[in-house]
Amino acid sequence: MKRHKQTFPRESFLGRLNDTSWEALSARWSVQTYTSRSFLITADDRQNRDVFFVIDGSVRATVYTDSGREVSMLNFSDGDVIGEFSAIDDAPRSSDAIAERDSIIAKLPGEDFKTLVKRNADFSYALLKLSIGHLRRLSKRVVDFNAKSADERLREALLELAVRAARGADEVIIERPPTQAELAAVVFSSRESVAREMGRMRDAGVAKRIRRALHIPSVAALRDYILETESS
Repeated sequence: MKRHKQTFPRESFLGRLNDTSWEALSARWSVQTYTSRSFLITADDRQNRDVFFVIDGSVRATVYTDSGREVSMLNFSDGDVIGEFSAIDDAPRSSDAIAERDSIIAKLPGEDFKTLVKRNADFSYALLKLSIGHLRRLSKRVVDFNAKSADERLREALLELAVRAARGADEVIIERPPTQAELAAVVFSSRESVAREMGRMRDAGVAKRIRRALHIPSVAALRDYILETESS
């Protein structure tokens, strides 16, 4: 795969690699399409050690509580890497990884991944930066869960989604937004609670559905709405 045909966000794993590292990696992986809702990784799998890279798509890592509730841990998009933990420490998979839509994914055997980590400083540094980013996001989610209500967590999750999709613009249409059930898993709430808050945001004019898309008329207005709501 030629790198110039596909660009990635600079903060993503693939976006951080230099050309030499990219060539070493892409020469070893295989690329295929995973259809929506298909599994890349299954939690507690002790055999598979493959590492996955999102070329074009969206993948969600989830776990399930003892009561059966789904909890969304991390979302992955273009340029992200998935499954590197088990490739490095040989421990069972810690979560499921599910394609949220039809996605083009590159797959690399775990042993090849470890070889690249050991031999390539640029590759290792990009992985370190990525791991620190994951740790920071998960730490914030733990703090938010203890300090904020489910509605507050939902509003902030939508703002983060809007900012990422807008890429500097103020108005944005998110073509493939998470479903209410998926949002509930992200903020550890119920689908009914998400539906109620989404209705309030629609009435306030800061977020509304247009067929299957989510329209944010103004990211700035959404941010102001969140500040006003949380201060009242």
